[in-house]
Amino acid sequence: MTTPVPPKERPEWGQMIMGEIEFSYRNYVLQTQIHQMRKEIKRGKITLAEAIDDLYALCAKYALAVRMDFKEIFKNW
Repeated sequence: MTTPVPPKERPEWGQMIMGEIEFSYRNYVLQTQIHQMRKEIKRGKITLAEAIDDLYALCAKYALAVRMDFKEIFKNW
């Protein structure tokens, strides 16, 4: 059985937050959270590891809402 979201160790998590993956998100909340995290990292308020933890927790909680975006970004897991 697959987990609802990809493993946190996948590099795509950090790449999404840092803007290294060019993607038009279908889920608006996901898009805004990633943008906010990127700004907080640049300001030194949080680390990339903290942002990944937060994003992972959010996506695990709302896995169905981000499923379509994740199928395109992560392909499979």
